[in-house]
Amino acid sequence: MAKNTVRWGADVGCQTKVKPLELRNDLAEHGLKGKRAKGELGISRHMTRKDAKADAQDGLPVSEAITQDQWSEREQMIAERAEEVRRGLGTWMSTASATVRNYIADYTPIDIHPDQLREAIKSEENEYRHYETDDTTEAKESHSAAIIELQQFRARHGDRIGDRTPDIKKNVEQAIAILVFIMILEGGFNALLFKDAQANGLIGGMMIAFGVSAVNVSVGVVAGFFGLRYAFNHANIGWRIFGGTIATVCIVAGLLLNFFVAHFRDAVETGLIAADAAGEMGAFSLFSISPTEVFKSMFPNIFALDSFIALGLLFMGLTVFGLAIYEGYDRISDRYPGYGRVWRKERKAYERRQQVRNAVRDDLSDYFTNCRQWFETQQSRHVAAKREIEKAMNLLDARRDFAIAIASRAADQERSLKVAYRQAHRRARNANRDRLGDQAPCPAYFDEIVTPQLPSYEMAKEREQAQAAMKTIDNNITALNICREWLEQHIQQVQQGLSSIEKKVVEEIGKVREVKQVKGSTHVPVDQARRA
Repeated sequence: MAKNTVRWGADVGCQTKVKPLELRNDLAEHGLKGKRAKGELGISRHMTRKDAKADAQDGLPVSEAITQDQWSEREQMIAERAEEVRRGLGTWMSTASATVRNYIADYTPIDIHPDQLREAIKSEENEYRHYETDDTTEAKESHSAAIIELQQFRARHGDRIGDRTPDIKKNVEQAIAILVFIMILEGGFNALLFKDAQANGLIGGMMIAFGVSAVNVSVGVVAGFFGLRYAFNHANIGWRIFGGTIATVCIVAGLLLNFFVAHFRDAVETGLIAADAAGEMGAFSLFSISPTEVFKSMFPNIFALDSFIALGLLFMGLTVFGLAIYEGYDRISDRYPGYGRVWRKERKAYERRQQVRNAVRDDLSDYFTNCRQWFETQQSRHVAAKREIEKAMNLLDARRDFAIAIASRAADQERSLKVAYRQAHRRARNANRDRLGDQAPCPAYFDEIVTPQLPSYEMAKEREQAQAAMKTIDNNITALNICREWLEQHIQQVQQGLSSIEKKVVEEIGKVREVKQVKGSTHVPVDQARRA
């Protein structure tokens, strides 16, 4: 059978691969060696005649009984040799018949009943389904809950979002990657601008620049994600006010941060020029510049920047700040707050349900594949068993014919040797009648030569067993064909059932949408959403 065989097939049909019959017992194992295995008795006819003449001259007593115990020593030896050949052939054939009977019994398959086989297939299939019941139920419940949450969200916010699906073409990981990239880009640019303003060079400039860049990007994302999205799109006035406040605070903070950094860099540039003129460059440090003084110097003219480097720093910071606001507003999730979250939740639950369904489908597919392999294997094994049983019977017939030929050859020699002995004995007695007289006539058993009996080698028992085995095989082949046709139909039904689950979900969601569009209502009943 296949490596991953079905459990219900462990005790049904032919269990092992059918092998040809091998009759390995030789005639030598039964006392027939050399010429005797060919039916040769190994007794010389000349010596037989010589013994017959000697026996005739001795004058054997007269006997009216034709019995074997009246035979001479030579005739006894001839009969014993022939009987040894027949006995050896008899045991040789009996062991061959026993081997054939055992072979037929070993390869006679167990009866296959279509009803029981179908129930066994369904029972093991239900066990495969049972292993996935918990995961399937959990995935179905989580998906149903996600659908309910999504439909209720649409019902509450339908006037604002309409029938559109969320704009989540870009995933969150991609948006975060873009934010990290622009933060690193700004940090590297700022590090180049700050490296000449302090003693630690590029490394010190990077420490300051990346810290400022991280704050700049974070404030921009918060302004876009929690500020502008709620201020422009949310239906609730309270959340819109909250979003406007967050957006205003974060945008103002971001602008002040970028202008402060630009003015600070401008002050550093001025300090560098003054230190160079006074010859005190070794003692200059940007940390000696007071942030409070820089902040006060920003007003009333916040755009008053003297250094070109400060202008470049301001332009770079505002650009990154604007990109961060855009990423937070439009790229991380849908513009309408919460819509992308519930949509992604429903999608993940659906994908989880699909994954569990596909896992069940894969397990059943492997199971049905093993079922098909079992049927194919059983079909071929039944046909092979029938063929090998027929070949075994043919081999037994051929061995019987071979044994009869050997026994016939031995019987012919036995008869001819007895005839030679008795004729020589009769002639010798007739030649010595004058010496022996009438008191010594030929014994009565010379009047008839006993014809040797050949063994029958009856094989009716083996034929009946072979016919019963072939009948069982034919019945099983019919049952296999019936069950295989049922299996193919059953597989199609199971596949249709698994495929219809997703179709039913889509239909229920479609019904919810149709009811919503027809009635124009923003409320979706919980039971209807649960059915979806």
